Amino acid sequence: MPSLPNNDHMPEAARSIAAAQAIEHLKSLHDGDRGFAEVVSVGNETIPGLRALLLQREPSGLFQARCRAVDALAALHAYDVLAEFLSLERRIDDPVERVGEDAVLNAAALAIANVHEEWVFQLLFRLADERLLRGALAGLSAFKRLETIPLLIRALAEDDLHLTAASQLRDFGQAAAPFLVRAAVGWRDDGRPQSETRLRMRRRALLLLSDMNIASEWPALRSLIEDDDDWIAILAAKLCLRFGSKDDLTRMARHLRKLNTGTDWLKRREIESILGSLHTRSRDRENS
Repeated sequence: MPSLPNNDHMPEAARSIAAAQAIEHLKSLHDGDRGFAEVVSVGNETIPGLRALLLQREPSGLFQARCRAVDALAALHAYDVLAEFLSLERRIDDPVERVGEDAVLNAAALAIANVHEEWVFQLLFRLADERLLRGALAGLSAFKRLETIPLLIRALAEDDLHLTAASQLRDFGQAAAPFLVRAAVGWRDDGRPQSETRLRMRRRALLLLSDMNIASEWPALRSLIEDDDDWIAILAAKLCLRFGSKDDLTRMARHLRKLNTGTDWLKRREIESILGSLHTRSRDRENS
């Protein structure tokens, strides 16, 4: 990293005035970029003001100035201030303010992940465990730790996070397979219907498994070819084509034909494609 500017030659009063002016510029909608450059140029004298700006709640939901404060604190290596902000207990009921706060949290989590140390991993892990945030998950990805896989699987259920989570789970490769299998099976034993959130997670876990070699994991997934959820049964059927036994294929085909009689066109298209592949395979075996 470039060395920080040294303003020790400036009188203390002048440094204080320069720091205050730089922060005011940083807070401006029009001069924010210039203010960022000024803050970094003035140096550590701006850290107390940046801290005050970062820790101040913003009911309007505007987040740009506080995000610039995050970037400036990172440029000044003031990671202790970012850690303080990320460690705060916060309860924000207003949805507008929450959107802004989340944007600042995401920026701070990404910035502090540049410090590749254990305390940073633990901080980001606690943050993500309490509330799934894109910045925390992205920050954790820099560590490539298996402990993060359950958090990423939880994030699969969230429409605004599932693409981020899926990308990171693919980066883990085969190591993620056992976790994804457990998520996909997802049985409940209380007899109540599963929530849509739970179903989304299971379906997306199966989609990720479709890109992996899960021959050794197939027995744990076998029952899904007759799952109550149509999409889970269809996704499991695609895996069955690759890894299922002859008996599995027979059961899978029987269940899909039953589904095909009363479902929508999109599912019918998927079902007919699977059954067509199964028919082609059977014909090729007969001709070989």
